[in-house]
Amino acid sequence: MVDVLCLGELLVDWVCTTMGAELNTAQVFTKAPGGAPANTAVGLARQGISSAFLGRVSGDAFGEWLRSVLEENTVDTSGTVTDPDSQTRMAYVVTTATGDRKLAEFSKIACSDARLEPGDLKAEMFAAAQVLHFGSISLIGSPSAEATQLAVEMAHANHLLVSYDPNVRPGLWPSASICRQKILDTLRWADMVKINEDELEFLTGSRDLLTAESLRRQHDIALLVVTLDSRGAYFCAEVGSHIVPGFSVQLVEATGAGDGFNGGMIGGLLPYLKNAQAAGKSGPRFRRAVVESLNMKQLEEIVQRSNAIGALACTRAGAIPALPSSAEIDAFMSQAALQV
Repeated sequence: MVDVLCLGELLVDWVCTTMGAELNTAQVFTKAPGGAPANTAVGLARQGISSAFLGRVSGDAFGEWLRSVLEENTVDTSGTVTDPDSQTRMAYVVTTATGDRKLAEFSKIACSDARLEPGDLKAEMFAAAQVLHFGSISLIGSPSAEATQLAVEMAHANHLLVSYDPNVRPGLWPSASICRQKILDTLRWADMVKINEDELEFLTGSRDLLTAESLRRQHDIALLVVTLDSRGAYFCAEVGSHIVPGFSVQLVEATGAGDGFNGGMIGGLLPYLKNAQAAGKSGPRFRRAVVESLNMKQLEEIVQRSNAIGALACTRAGAIPALPSSAEIDAFMSQAALQV
């Protein structure tokens, strides 16, 4: 039985090894497994949480390698379909002189993740899970958009908590306006949403954190979190809102930090969800009600640990290679200083 289902893309990140180089001058890249939902699945598995990846991988050598990475990290791949007629999506990443990550380009033709079909989804996996986590890239086109919508419907039918990371990548969409509208139209599908400050501005036109609370209320989101890079993260819920400070680390490269943060949030909520189920709670949206019942201290503790995971992911290159284990998280939190 798998607790968390992560649906979406699994791809290859080609990360330029020269900090500050742009794509037209970059010469040397290192290969790393990536894709936001897959990263989150691995991040959860490294915390000892059972997770599964739902999506398609190519039958090429890259696809075989990516599947093996998931399996080596104990991510369940029984819902991962091999598509021999597709190719593996490639993401080309450059970094600023300070190590901040910039996605420079994606491959877009016949990519396996975009070919996920509704028939690929397994009802028994949804019946046994606690959480569905997904992003917006699988909503860009058919058939993956229909598969994603069906997955959310199956999650709701089985009373799962739905976690959504819009993961805005306008370059993959027909236009920025279409991207923005699709994300706004689908926020209501989720109980928990994580965005960053740039995405807050993209969706609302403002970086003012007060607009996050307006966004939460407008789209009926139980818990909305805005990550603030090294400053930490802001959360808002019906119980209140608060900025939880981040941790000071030496930045190497930020790929995967947000996905690690997602894994921290889901992992932090999971014990409360499972305790409610063990106590006999059931019925529509009962897991959402668990999140809504959490007090400020409980939410702050979950966000603080998520901040730690995101910070640790910044101390190593790559996405999946940088995600920490539970022991590493515990050790880091016992020693690290909060950012002030």
